[in-house]
Amino acid sequence: MTLLVFSMGLLPLIVLFQTSHKSTAKAKNLMVAQSLGRTMIDEVRSMGFDGVRANFSRVNHGWKQVTGSLVPGDASSINYPEYYGKFETMMVADELRDPRTDRPYKYLVKLSVRWQEPGIQQEIGFGTVMVKYGAR
Repeated sequence: MTLLVFSMGLLPLIVLFQTSHKSTAKAKNLMVAQSLGRTMIDEVRSMGFDGVRANFSRVNHGWKQVTGSLVPGDASSINYPEYYGKFETMMVADELRDPRTDRPYKYLVKLSVRWQEPGIQQEIGFGTVMVKYGAR
């Protein structure tokens, strides 16, 4: 009888710990995705308008897994932690052109970060605008 009462009290505790673990994992994934997105958008901002124009093909990319070097092409750069491999990013830069000169004067850069959680795929978006002041 004691064993039965003990097991009935233990079951809710097990469920509570499982729920807590899932919530913690979701929060960790969201934190990593936000950090990754802010870092990538800050990198684009640091390029400035001319940097985005010069690296337009590198800025635009379809879904790709987050792996490898944090700074591509820099041998001394640290690598992304292995955990980041569960995340994918896609970046799209829309070029707005001045109709009079047909030269770009603004880029709208959109970044999506996605990851898989049990039973559902999550995604979060970021964006920035790069403007060439005095270009019009």
